[in-house]
Amino acid sequence: MGTTAEVEAHGPAELSLALAAAFTALTRVDDAMSLWKPSELQRLNDAGEGQPSRDLRAVLESALEIAAASAGAFDPTVEPLVRARGGFGAPALSLSPTERTALLARVGYRRVHLDRDSGRVRLEPGTRLDFGGIAKGYAADLALDALRSGGAEAGFVSLGESSLGQFGKSLDLEVRDPEAPAGQRGQPWAAFRVEEGAVSSSGSDQKGTHILDPRTGEPASGLLSATVVATTGIEADALSTAVFVLGADAGLRLLEGRGAAGFVLLRESGARVLRATNGFAREHALRLAPGVSLRE
Repeated sequence: MGTTAEVEAHGPAELSLALAAAFTALTRVDDAMSLWKPSELQRLNDAGEGQPSRDLRAVLESALEIAAASAGAFDPTVEPLVRARGGFGAPALSLSPTERTALLARVGYRRVHLDRDSGRVRLEPGTRLDFGGIAKGYAADLALDALRSGGAEAGFVSLGESSLGQFGKSLDLEVRDPEAPAGQRGQPWAAFRVEEGAVSSSGSDQKGTHILDPRTGEPASGLLSATVVATTGIEADALSTAVFVLGADAGLRLLEGRGAAGFVLLRESGARVLRATNGFAREHALRLAPGVSLRE
């Protein structure tokens, strides 16, 4: 899926088989849902309809549910816009208003029809799916399940540092500087702790491109980054994108309404601000860098 994977397993048992199973799970999701190579998802997009595998259907169902909950701020049909703007490794491009309007006619989660009984999927003409904002979280969930089943007492999965999952031990994470130049990390804005669960971050610095607002076709603006802590990777992954597109007020309300937690980074009158869901600072031992203020 255009990223790298890191997997750790800890415990007294021999864990080589558990690690192998975790990487097998990651490969399975990549083979099904990557748009960086031939995949099941590519074939479904090309055909416009089909009978998805269990994995692909599970991700599609979650994607459609979160798309509805976020009023389309997260939308799995954004592929035509992403590709036209130079996604999937191509140089970044700009679109004219006419081109953008034509592409928006092909985007919208309501253009995906999933028959709950048969499991078949039909895409309206021109509509194509992109699971780049959710599949990594699903893959991390499967890899962690493989580690647990293989006897690991603690496990950790990181996919490109933007989607993390862990169990069995606490994890201390730094909040990277979203304004650091490409290729540099800068000084962290904050740090926090996760006892167990999944973490996903979305930001304007990702891969040197902007996250698109599926409702307008324009790059999302207003936030520097959004980070979500949830019980599952699939939830955290999709919600971090939705929050980044929605902005601080609506995004944090969405998290609290779904029982997730998180924060956003932004500039207010030039000052560095971290806005978080209620109780986040206390529950996750949030530590702020000098010059960063907190709003809950």
